[in-house]
Amino acid sequence: MSARDAGEEREGARRPARRREAWSEAELRARRALGGGGLLLVAGLALVGVGPSDAGMALTLLALALLIYGIHSFGRLGPERDERARAPSP
Repeated sequence: MSARDAGEEREGARRPARRREAWSEAELRARRALGGGGLLLVAGLALVGVGPSDAGMALTLLALALLIYGIHSFGRLGPERDERARAPSP
């Protein structure tokens, strides 16, 4: 077995990623908040890194609030459906 075959074998053992169509609206909103917050945070930090800027500071604070909202909303989604299905019933 070559290294390439071993890599393909390991890859097949991974859980397949959920497709975008399978995501709920709440999960899409949380993912968008995390993605947007991350991009805004990078932009805000870049503005602050160039020089002291009120716009960069405001953008960074807005991004942090958006990231906190995204993390909070992901936490409110609860366990994945697969995990609930595998859990033993009492």
